[in-house]
Amino acid sequence: MDNSSLRFAIENEKFDEAEIILEEISRSKDIQAIPLLIEYLQRTENPLLRNSIALTLSDIGNEEVVQPLIDVINDPKTLGYRGTLLYALEPFDCSAHLETLIYHLINGNFEVQAQAYQLIESIKGEISDEVLLNCIIEVKEELNDKERQIEILSDTIETLCTFKKK
Repeated sequence: MDNSSLRFAIENEKFDEAEIILEEISRSKDIQAIPLLIEYLQRTENPLLRNSIALTLSDIGNEEVVQPLIDVINDPKTLGYRGTLLYALEPFDCSAHLETLIYHLINGNFEVQAQAYQLIESIKGEISDEVLLNCIIEVKEELNDKERQIEILSDTIETLCTFKKK
């Protein structure tokens, strides 16, 4: 695969052409395209292009793409567009990134939470006791916060219902 064609398509905002090239790279699993794909994954402001690149990297299946994907997921510019980026991590072991996954499980929108949960569920690697304990504490603290919110909201409903009777 000629990387210059992909570079030309992206640089000239010919996203339909770029998409065709990305599909070809996905099918061929062209590992030589990885550096260029990572470069554009990190640089682009276009969430659709970024998602296509992430899925192409996922299809190639080389472990070297995990850290760049994690970095982009954690980048503030991807807020609201992280679900597909997390989905792109599915073929990989994300044990080294459990804390990041827990963060997104707690703080993400529904799609991000669901995807983070699936990645956590599929972890097969070793997790240090310290990381595991920190993650358990973080999830328990979130549960406590949710229980307090439920209590306040339930009390508010009861109060609102009394207004009707007055």
